Amino acid sequence: MLEMLESLNGGADEVPPLPLPEVVDTPAVVLAGMLAGGRRPLVLDASAVREVQPGAAPLLVSLLRAKRGAGAEARIANASAALRRRWARHALAAYFAADEAPGGESLFTCPDRDELGFSPSCR
Repeated sequence: MLEMLESLNGGADEVPPLPLPEVVDTPAVVLAGMLAGGRRPLVLDASAVREVQPGAAPLLVSLLRAKRGAGAEARIANASAALRRRWARHALAAYFAADEAPGGESLFTCPDRDELGFSPSCR
């Protein structure tokens, strides 16, 4: 029965990523946990994320750790370079997909700033 369901869904390896909001807060993490319950793989798409609130980060780590502890895949895909730099020394860094390089972001990143965006000069 499980094999039949996996074949209908394209297999267990092809997991559609769950998009995260621009600002990841505690309710967003709780909702992600509810949507990806059980032992299903959890791939979070962080392409739109600009901020992870400090209170949500430990909860997100706990969710991803529980998924991996249950034997399921758990990772954060499409994280921007700014997001990776911001959380590089946090336990969350272990869940960023290592094989993905953020593309095209450098075009929209001001070299004088650490985050995404453009701020016009006062000159």
